[in-house]
Amino acid sequence: MAGTLIVDSSGAPMQPVSSPVRAVRDASIGAAFASFGNGGGIAAYQRSPLSGMFALDLAFAAYLASGLLQKVIDIPAADRTREWRDWQADDDAIKLIEAEEKRLQIRAKFKAAEVLRGLGGGALVLALPGDPATPAPLPSKGGLQAVNVVSRRQLALVDIDEELTSPTYGEPKFFRMETSAGGKSIHPSRVIPFRGEPYPAMAATVTAEDRYWGQCRLLRVVNEVAKSDDASRWFSQLIRKAKLLRFGISGLPDYDQDVLNQRVALIAQSENLLNATIYNLPAKDGAGNEAGGEKIEDYQVTWTGIPAVQDMLDQRVAAVSDIPFTRLMGRSPAGMNATGEHDLSNWHAAVGAGQELEVRPCLERLDAVLLPSAGVALNDDQIWRFSPLSKPNPKDEADRFDKTVTALGKIRDMAAMPDEAFNAGVQGVIEQNGWMPGAVQRLAQMPDDERFGIAPDADDTDPSALTQQQGEEVIPSSRRGGEDDGSVAPARRAANDAKPIPLYVQRKLLNADELIRWAKAQGFKTTLDASDMHVTVLYSRTPVDPIKMGTTWSDDEKGNLTIKPGGPRAVEKLGESAVVLLFASDDLSWRHRSMVEAGASHDYDEYQPHVTLTYEAGDVDLDAIKPFTGALRFGPELFEPLDLDWKQKVTEE
Repeated sequence: MAGTLIVDSSGAPMQPVSSPVRAVRDASIGAAFASFGNGGGIAAYQRSPLSGMFALDLAFAAYLASGLLQKVIDIPAADRTREWRDWQADDDAIKLIEAEEKRLQIRAKFKAAEVLRGLGGGALVLALPGDPATPAPLPSKGGLQAVNVVSRRQLALVDIDEELTSPTYGEPKFFRMETSAGGKSIHPSRVIPFRGEPYPAMAATVTAEDRYWGQCRLLRVVNEVAKSDDASRWFSQLIRKAKLLRFGISGLPDYDQDVLNQRVALIAQSENLLNATIYNLPAKDGAGNEAGGEKIEDYQVTWTGIPAVQDMLDQRVAAVSDIPFTRLMGRSPAGMNATGEHDLSNWHAAVGAGQELEVRPCLERLDAVLLPSAGVALNDDQIWRFSPLSKPNPKDEADRFDKTVTALGKIRDMAAMPDEAFNAGVQGVIEQNGWMPGAVQRLAQMPDDERFGIAPDADDTDPSALTQQQGEEVIPSSRRGGEDDGSVAPARRAANDAKPIPLYVQRKLLNADELIRWAKAQGFKTTLDASDMHVTVLYSRTPVDPIKMGTTWSDDEKGNLTIKPGGPRAVEKLGESAVVLLFASDDLSWRHRSMVEAGASHDYDEYQPHVTLTYEAGDVDLDAIKPFTGALRFGPELFEPLDLDWKQKVTEE
């Protein structure tokens, strides 16, 4: 690009730009701006004889003068940085990183650099300790002093590597920045370039510098925007012309000037307009009759088709810029063939691709110094992804999660793959959808046997199994494959018996003593025995096959489930006499729903996890009770035949 200084490693100019050329360039830009001011629009860029030499200069001037051209460049930059990124790391580390980004204004500066990418190229210069010409060090906390945005005009490329077999082919050995205090060399490790789309390899006439910075997006669209802006200006002139009055005066050339002025002033005053044209009215009409006098008429304009022409030109701009028409023009989809939602989805996909291909490499280079400056050690635990441009509806997302869980449960029931592979796949689905933030890092720290459930329980027990009520069964030697020594084998599990039964599934409360102490402190005279405190997962009067109920998703090797402290809690009366502690648990709710969808029944419209405290509350004021907020630790799922007389067996202490 003309006007940029190419220097060698010593700093001596290799292709100096002469003062006359610089003066011509400045004059050309000034002429372009003058043309804009006179209503010339960005067509000045096209008409300029120097457009080939100073294309970027004039195109940038056009960018400043055209609102539509600014939108074409600014919209991709804004959308790429609008929602920023989500971290999956330690909470303290995330706070430090986000605070450092805020201190350095990283998000705003990335947007400014993305605008420069569209205008032909730009860069972020990292203000790090040491000589700018030396490789960037890993800074200590707060060592990244600033991140500054510069355009390609401010950076000269020093000794571009032209060796095709070199890993740094096309890259400069240094950048050089000219300032009022003199030139300064900057090592490439301190510069994060924002470059455009690479030129095709066939572009043999492209300079090494232009090849480095890539194609200018603005030059690709400037012609189409010029047509749209010109059409808009011409149509606006038609609107003005539509209010034009036409005065026809017979013998106009022979009129006395003073009399004419008085007559025109009178007409204009009466119409309260000066927008008028005066023309000579023939003395005779078309039939040869004497016309004489004056004729006043409005200028007629045919508007049919004008909006369609303007829309066509604007749609052409949208097509060339690859931005949906509705997004570019800020209009809602209209017409029978409106595709607004589809266009927006495609645009978000295009923005996402640009983020991954162009923005992510720049952010990863920045993170290499940003994280140490934030006081965060560099390791593989810091994972981030770009935030979605559109937020899913919570209900739709919950339905999608539920359907995914149900589908995965069916796959597991098919026993089509080993548990290790299945668990790895499930964890991948959860990670990909971002459903359990923070779990990925914790899982990565576990050994494989614990993470993927390879090793069985040490005592070979299955906490989700139904045991036979008649106790243990003596298995003959013919079935054990050895001599009959009278040994007792473990009882046959009801899980192996597919006979449908009315089913009850519960989890025992392991820390019931804590809950009882809290209840007594609240004024309850008696509570259920600790061994009776539990949460009901399923109460199905409809006979079901326990096998089809599947298994819990808990990743605890003992099958336990912990409800973290806090969250929504309430103490309310349930039914005629039961007083319960209500709490929220997505794990229990989804598990209950999956069993109902598998054929089980439920006596109530909704399932609400709770632990029954007592059936004899007495005169305790439930409204004055502050609910228990500690952790609730439940044991594994216990499957039992439904006992309709269970209440008769409950005791309190």
